[in-house]
Order: sequence, then C-alpha cells, then structure tokens
Amino acid sequence: MADPIKTCANCGHAQVTGDFCDTCGTRLPAAAAAGTTAGAAAMGAAGAASPPPYAPPPQYGAPQQPMAGYAPPPRGNGFWSRFFDFSFEEFITPSLIKVLFVIAMVVIGLGVLAAIIMGFVASGVYGIFVLIAALIGGFIYLLLARVGLEMVVVFFRIRENTEEIANRKR
Repeated sequence: MADPIKTCANCGHAQVTGDFCDTCGTRLPAAAAAGTTAGAAAMGAAGAASPPPYAPPPQYGAPQQPMAGYAPPPRGNGFWSRFFDFSFEEFITPSLIKVLFVIAMVVIGLGVLAAIIMGFVASGVYGIFVLIAALIGGFIYLLLARVGLEMVVVFFRIRENTEEIANRKR
C-alpha cells in the first residue's frame, strides 16, 4: 500500500515518508491520527512521542527566518562623506582594508617577479637561488601584510564592541 502524502500543519511542507516534518520537526497529522499502534514504538519514557535525533526542535507559530551573518554597524552615507567627516566619528579604514591587501599582493608579486627576472639575467645558478628565495620571501611578506591588516581590523572591532557595551550601560 502506498504511503499517503502528509502535510505539516505548522509549516505546510508535504512529504510521503516519516512521522515528523523534515523542515520544522513537528509531528505530522497523519502520523498523529495513526494512534498508538503505529506510534507506540516511538513513545519515550514520559509517554510522548520523541522526534528523531536528526530533526531540529519543533518550532511553533510561523517558521522563523534563518539568522543573518555578521553585519557591521551602519556607516555614514558613503566613502566620501566619511572621508570628509572632520569629527572622525566614522572611519574609512575598515572599508579600505580589502583594497590595501590587494595592493600589497600586487606589489609583492611584482617584486618577486622582478627579483626572479634579475636573478636569471645575472646567471642560471643565481637565478634558481633567487627563484627559491624570492618565492619564500614573497610569501613571508604577504603573510606579514595580512597579519598587520588583520590587527588593524581587530582594533576597529574592539572599538565597535567597546562602544556598544558603553551604550548598553547608559
């Protein structure tokens, strides 16, 4: 006999198999109507049916939207308004970090390429030595640039978090 299609009363999700909704984890009406004969094995010690271990906890009411990721606090109107803000309430450095890292990558890459070319122009053996040294040195400089820029970002996040804590205490 084919399984009837069950529709979740909470979120409206339709499914054929299982006693609990795959979307929100609530018990489906068709499974609840089956009574204690089909659901006796699923009863817990407290006498209530327990959802399978993979199901999320049941949500009551309207389905909730997924939580959004970290969003930085709203800034001024734009880059130029923050740039010419003489009170220095809004900072432009956090928005420039990505650009500064790309510039550092390009400059370090061009420096490594120039060193390798000059090494091979001098001689083949010296070129191989410079090739290895320039690649290692370029990686170290890029790593230092990344760490330095991350430290700047950390300082700005500390400032934002401290400001938020101070505003909560008022």
